[in-house]
Amino acid sequence: MQKITIPTKCPCCDYPLELVKDQLFCRNIACSAQLGKKLEHFAKTLGIKGLGPKSIEKLGLSELTELFYMDAEEVTSILGEKLAVKLLDEIKKAKSASLDTVIASFGIPLVGGTASKKIAGVVNSIDEINQETCKIAGLGAKVTENLLNWIQTDYQEMKEFLPFTFEGIMEVCDVNAKRVCITGKLKSYKKKADAEGALRAAGFTLVDSVTKTTDYLVDEEGKGSSKRDKAVSYGITIITDLNDLLKEKTND
Repeated sequence: MQKITIPTKCPCCDYPLELVKDQLFCRNIACSAQLGKKLEHFAKTLGIKGLGPKSIEKLGLSELTELFYMDAEEVTSILGEKLAVKLLDEIKKAKSASLDTVIASFGIPLVGGTASKKIAGVVNSIDEINQETCKIAGLGAKVTENLLNWIQTDYQEMKEFLPFTFEGIMEVCDVNAKRVCITGKLKSYKKKADAEGALRAAGFTLVDSVTKTTDYLVDEEGKGSSKRDKAVSYGITIITDLNDLLKEKTND
């Protein structure tokens, strides 16, 4: 049997590798292989077409922010006029991406599209993201930790070089608003989106999961679910008719 020698250095940047639970990790933030994957994810999430592995390698980008400062003539000489014009136009469009899309594009561990939409739904700008707003958004402890750590480190280093406004388009939620989660099919509304719209109009905050901070669980279907089980264990009020909740709010 041939003996396998565990590598000690990254094959791409020669940086010492770290062994964690039988997996090897390169912790060099300037590693070209890691940067390439980050750029691919960044471009794909922002909807920038034409920035695949080959284009990234040809352009010689060394960090995410360089994407927005490329010289048009240089890009044209590398990719050709047709591809260059298309790519630069895609990059220009990406500058107006929504807050949730921008947050998701950076590849923050555990902070994907769902978590980004949740937090963008309760803040007007990235500056309002903190422990309290993450809690209101229903983010878990590890997701919150990763997001806040990124804001305090990586974001601070690159924010002045990024073209995004980092502002949301939704009205910020009242931190004192009652939090409502919906489970199962609704009988009072044909579409869940209509029910959510009615709740928001009445001043409620919608959350996707049941936590100790949830005030109401709307369960008109009455079937057993993990959300209902959690609501019962936390002592959360379960609403069997959404209209009753809305009427109660109107009478307050």
